Amino acid sequence: MRALVVEDEILLNEELEEQLLEEQFAVDTALDYEQAEDLLLGEQYDLVLLDLSLPGGDGLDLLKLIKKQRDTSDDTAVIILTARGEIEDRVQGLELGSDDYLSKPFAMAELRARIHAVLRRKFKISDNEITIGDISIHLDNMKVSYNKAAVDLTDTEYKMLRYLFLNKNKIVTRIALAEHIWGNKIDDRFSLDFINSHMKNIRRKLTATSAPDLIKTVYGVGYKIKPYEA
Repeated sequence: MRALVVEDEILLNEELEEQLLEEQFAVDTALDYEQAEDLLLGEQYDLVLLDLSLPGGDGLDLLKLIKKQRDTSDDTAVIILTARGEIEDRVQGLELGSDDYLSKPFAMAELRARIHAVLRRKFKISDNEITIGDISIHLDNMKVSYNKAAVDLTDTEYKMLRYLFLNKNKIVTRIALAEHIWGNKIDDRFSLDFINSHMKNIRRKLTATSAPDLIKTVYGVGYKIKPYEA
């Protein structure tokens, strides 16, 4: 998953980036309005941590931009982080489409809990675990299991399988997988054979545990977790 940190305080920006990296996000950061706007116009994010008071502009205007983009793309979850504690700012942010609001200073443990809650709502899951066909992906750590037996995946393999599970019943292109895991813009001129290689390893490791093959290859496009009964 991809996240954007928009925060002009350098030390806090770095701390937020570190927290998200620990949560297995690919992270971009912006220190001012212009940097954030450029990134939002060029990239798609699963989560944005957004300060309101920014050099060069108002974070609420960035929130309006994100809200506009939601009309044509999958939702981006937004958590507002700001020292502006006036009730009108909080209400306006929520009315414009933010998913949560934290006033500075805040504890990182609370932020992580809010992130987990927001992403559960975004992906319509009831807890920090998704189970499909007795294969379970734990979202708050890097554990995968089949019938409660651990499946030993690498970091990259875990992120790929987690992203497919979060987007169950949707076709996920190889380019989308690469961008959401590695965070760099990939285009069609580059070989994406490394995605196929990682996917082959995931299937091999799942098959070794007698797990069913839920991953459908959409040839020339990408992958999809096969439809399942909720």
